[in-house]
Amino acid sequence: MRQWAQSNPLHRARGARWVSGLVGVLALVGGPLAAPGGAAAAVAKPTTGWGATAQAPCDPLDTSQCMLPFPNDFYTVSDPTQATGRRVNFPPGAFPAAGASAFNPSPWEGNDGFSPGSTILTHVPGISLAASKVATLSDMGDSLAAGSPVVLMDATTNTRWPTWTELDVADADAGTQSLVVHPARNLTEGHRYIVALRNLRTPGGTAIAPGVAFASVLGTGGLAGGLSAAYAGHLRGVVAQLAKNGVTSKGLYLAWDFTVASTVDLTQPALIMRDQTFAGLGTGVGPFRVTTVVDDPAANQSLSRVITGTFDVPSYLSGAAGTTASVLTEDAHGHPVHQAGHTDQANFVCEIPKAATARHPASVGIYGHGLFGSATEVTVGSVPPFSDAYDYSFCGTDWVGLSKGTLGLALSVTSNFGNFPALADNLLQALLNAQVLGHLMENPKGFATSTAFEDQAHRPLIRPSSGLVYYGNSEGGIMGGALTALSTEVHRSVLGVPGMDYAVLLPRSADFTPFQGLASKAYPDRAVQLLGIDVMQMLWDRGDADGYAAQMTGGLPGTPRHQVILIEAFGDHQVANVATETEARTIGAALHEPALAPGRSLQAQPFWDLPKLGPAATGPALFVWDTGALPAPLTDVAPTQGPDPHSTTSRPFPAFWAQMHTFFTTGKVANPCGTRPCAGP
Repeated sequence: MRQWAQSNPLHRARGARWVSGLVGVLALVGGPLAAPGGAAAAVAKPTTGWGATAQAPCDPLDTSQCMLPFPNDFYTVSDPTQATGRRVNFPPGAFPAAGASAFNPSPWEGNDGFSPGSTILTHVPGISLAASKVATLSDMGDSLAAGSPVVLMDATTNTRWPTWTELDVADADAGTQSLVVHPARNLTEGHRYIVALRNLRTPGGTAIAPGVAFASVLGTGGLAGGLSAAYAGHLRGVVAQLAKNGVTSKGLYLAWDFTVASTVDLTQPALIMRDQTFAGLGTGVGPFRVTTVVDDPAANQSLSRVITGTFDVPSYLSGAAGTTASVLTEDAHGHPVHQAGHTDQANFVCEIPKAATARHPASVGIYGHGLFGSATEVTVGSVPPFSDAYDYSFCGTDWVGLSKGTLGLALSVTSNFGNFPALADNLLQALLNAQVLGHLMENPKGFATSTAFEDQAHRPLIRPSSGLVYYGNSEGGIMGGALTALSTEVHRSVLGVPGMDYAVLLPRSADFTPFQGLASKAYPDRAVQLLGIDVMQMLWDRGDADGYAAQMTGGLPGTPRHQVILIEAFGDHQVANVATETEARTIGAALHEPALAPGRSLQAQPFWDLPKLGPAATGPALFVWDTGALPAPLTDVAPTQGPDPHSTTSRPFPAFWAQMHTFFTTGKVANPCGTRPCAGP
C-alpha cells in the first residue's frame, strides 16, 4: 500500500490533473470519500459556461467585494478528470493585488474543490444576527433547527450541516462588513454543499430583501444585475434542490453552492513524498551527522545530554527552504518530484534524560515546537522534567515555514498573499522532515547506533523498539495533527493546545496581532483580508491539521490507525478554543466531563455535540484544563485581558504527565481529573 501514491494517476497539478483509474482510487480510499451509509460520494453535475471568466471575474450575487460569496462553485469549472468533477478556476484579477504585485491564481487551479474547513463569507447589508435569530458561537446547535435562517446543506446527501455565524467586528465599514459562517465540524471531503440565507432582518426587525441579481433568479421576469442566463439556470437548480429538502424560496435572501476538495486532492502530495522517501530508505536509514554533544547541561537538571545535528531528507522544494522562491518541484502531471542529488539537511535537537541508563534506555518520541520557535524547545519548559520522570527521549526538528529561522517567509506572505504557495509547500517538506526524524529514532539502524546516544560503555541509552510517540504544543499541536494522520510509525499522539483552520485561528490569535499592520497596509479592506486567509487555507490544508482531520485517527492508504488526545487551555489567547473543539468534533473525540465549573463558559451551549468520555476510553479524547483565565470573547478578536494560559495549562502538571505516560505505554486514556473539571494553579 505504501506505493499507492506513486502509481495512482490522480495527483495535484498546477493547472491540470490526471485521473485515469479513478474508480480504483476511490475504492482504495472508500472510507474518507464515502457518504454516510457507505454510498459513494456524488459529484457536482458537470455544468459548463456559467462560472467566472477573465472578462467577468466577479460573482454578481454579492457586489460588495469580488469573489464573494465564497467559497463558491462560480469559481470552478466542470472537469470530469477530477475526483469531484470540478476544478478551481480563479480568473486573473479576481483577487485584489497587493500594491503593484498582482495575485497569481495558478497554484490554486489544480484543486478539485475548496477547504473542508471553509469559512463561508458574504456581505448582507444591515443585518442583525439577534433580530434574525441566527445561531452563533454561543448556541451553534440551533443552526439545525427547522427554521434556522442560515442553512448549510450537504447536497450530496441532502442533510443539514451544523454551523455558527458571526459578523466581523473588526470591520467598521457597514458597506463591507463580512457575514461569516463557520462549519461546526469539517465538511465531508468530495461533497457539494449549498448555502441558504433566509428571513434576515435589520436591528429594527425589517426584512432584508435579496439583491437585484438573486431576486431575478427567484422571479419570473428578466434577468438583472449582470446575471447570465446560464448562471441563473444553475442557481435555479440550487433553489429547487433546497425546496425539495424543506427550504422553500419564501424569505430566501441568497443561495449558492460549492464543492469541497476530495481526500485524494488534499493528501496526495504528502503521501507521494512520504512513500517515495521511505521506499528509497528500504529497511535502512539515511545519513545523519551529530554536530554537538553537551553532557549534563547546566541549564537543565533533568537532562544528562543534549545532542544536536543534521539529517538528510530528499528535498522536494525548488530552492532553499524558507524562501518565497522555494515551492514544490513537480513533473508535467503535477506530481511532487525529488530531483536527484537535491537533499535538505534538516536540523535535529535531542534530549537524553538522567533517568535513561543502559539497563533502562529511554522510550523515543518526537516533540513539535510552537509558532516561530525551533527544535531547541525540546530542551526547555516541561519536556525535560516529563522525560526524566518517565524515561523518554524526545527529538525535534524545525517546522520550516513556521519556524524562527524562516520567519521572513511568513512576513512576506502577510504583505502579499500571492506568496503563500511557498509557505504551504515548505510545510509539506517540514512534515516529511519530521517523519524521517522519527524513522531515525525508531529504526535500530538510526540514532541508536551513534555514540552520541550511548553511554561510556557504548551501550544504547534509547530504545527504538519502545514505539514512537508524538507530543507537541501550539504550532506543534497543529502540525502534529497532520503528522499523526500521515505517519506510518507514530501510533499515539498528545496534541497540546491544538487547533485547525487558520481562517478561524488568525483573527482570534494574539500571535497574529504583530502581523496585522503588514496585512492592513497591503490590503486596507478588512473584507479582503478575511477572503485572503480563506483562499490561502485551500493550500494551507496540505500542511495543517485541517486537511487531515478526517483521517487523523486512520484512513489514509498504507497508514496505520492512530490514537489521539487533545488538550485545550480554556481562555487561550493564541489558539482559539473553538478551533480546538471543531477539531475534536471532526476527529470524533469524546470530552472529559465536567469540562468546566458552572458559569465559566460564556456560551449557552458549551462543547455542543461532543460526547462524554467513558471510563475505559482509548481515544480520541479532549481534555479542557482551566487555570482561571478569562473566557475568550465570542467575537472574532484575540483575547487580551488577563493571563494567557496557552503556555502553562496542563504542561507542568504531574497529573497530566502521568496521563500522557499511561496513554503512550498502554493506549488507555486515563482520567487525571476524576469527577471534577481539570484545573490547575
